[in-house]
Amino acid sequence: MNKTLLAAGLTFPLLLAGCQTAPKAPADHDVTGTITGEWREGAKLRLNLVGVGFPTTVTSTSNLKQNVSAGEEGWTFGVDLPAYPNLAGVYQIAAFDDTSGDATYDPGEQFARNTLYLVFSPATTEVGPWTWEPVTIPKMNVERGWNLYDSSEDLGAAKPRSVTKVTSYNLHRGKTEQ
Repeated sequence: MNKTLLAAGLTFPLLLAGCQTAPKAPADHDVTGTITGEWREGAKLRLNLVGVGFPTTVTSTSNLKQNVSAGEEGWTFGVDLPAYPNLAGVYQIAAFDDTSGDATYDPGEQFARNTLYLVFSPATTEVGPWTWEPVTIPKMNVERGWNLYDSSEDLGAAKPRSVTKVTSYNLHRGKTEQ
């Protein structure tokens, strides 16, 4: 066998392996935070972007680039938002225990969310209101792209705010949640 051909055949797989990228650290993602609370032992946590948009269509996806890392007092996570989601609307990132192992939220799997909403709009405009049981998101002015709205605070001149990176998007699961 030709030694040059053999060397090329052995080198090519090594070159391909060198092109693969390591997973990003949680802090290097668009949205970062912690996950705490009551979870089963050995929980396999994943993140899901769930939302409601025009015309009152619900969407849910957990195939976003993400990293959930276990620590002593909970988990840290990072997830990348899509540049353009399927719908203009209001979204939340939820953590769920993927007991089925299919990387998709299934009814009955434990989950956690918070009071922070990510509002996506293709243009600077007024959006809403949306009713997303048990929450109603009021009418508000948003910038083009992703905006962060905290439903525990009153709307104001700076709320919601346009974002490209969100830190402290912390999720906690209490005993009363599914």
